[in-house]
Amino acid sequence: MLWMRTVSAAVGIPLLLYLVYLGGWFFTITVGVLALIGFYEYDKMMKNLDVEGPTWLGYLIAGLLPLTAHFQSGLVLGLTVSFWAGLALWVIAYPRISPVAVGTTIFGALMVGGLLSYLLLLRQFPQGEWTVLLTFLLTWATDTGAYFAGRFLGRHRLAPRVSPKKTWEGSIGGALLASLVAMVCGPLWFPQIDVLSWAIAALIISALGQFGDLVESALKRMAGIKDSGTILPGHGGVLDRFDSTLWTAPAMYYFLTWVARF
Repeated sequence: MLWMRTVSAAVGIPLLLYLVYLGGWFFTITVGVLALIGFYEYDKMMKNLDVEGPTWLGYLIAGLLPLTAHFQSGLVLGLTVSFWAGLALWVIAYPRISPVAVGTTIFGALMVGGLLSYLLLLRQFPQGEWTVLLTFLLTWATDTGAYFAGRFLGRHRLAPRVSPKKTWEGSIGGALLASLVAMVCGPLWFPQIDVLSWAIAALIISALGQFGDLVESALKRMAGIKDSGTILPGHGGVLDRFDSTLWTAPAMYYFLTWVARF
């Protein structure tokens, strides 16, 4: 229902942005909780597909990755240890646990916990709160632009087998609105990066975010569910709201690392 989505966003977005502003352990714990909930939703979808791995390992990895990211370079160590732990478990429990089950669990934990952790790496940059805010703005601008452009101009299906309602016109509209937001806010908050670089970066980030949305749509379609969860009234689950962020946050991180030398 529209009113429920509006109320949920009116409460959730300011709270999220306030936690971004606080940073530190407040934001780390927030990302960690989102990662745990996101893995829970992923694990449910896998169970619908009759794929059951060592769930406890998935929760452990998804929860620990944001903690390692809190210490900046620790994320790489966390990713490495996650692979080691999965392979060690497979060998120790051999042949009771299949490599497919272990791999599926690790994949979900790394996808949610690892990619969400880039929000913490962005927050550690100079003007970190603005980097995270701009990442969210580009993600939301893409969703908004795609919705309205698709609704009024949409004719050609983007990925009919995965998400029948998405169109090329909507995709282009989302990318253009994200680029416009980046061209306005980017130079304002980060004047060391020129407008053209922001425009190009936003187009790429928007495209990646939209692909992330399609990835989650494919998972839900395979699992036979409409929403990944119900924790966010009117919006579904954590994966429903942060599926694009799993792609836009790493993209923003590497753009700022390579271009702005943060």
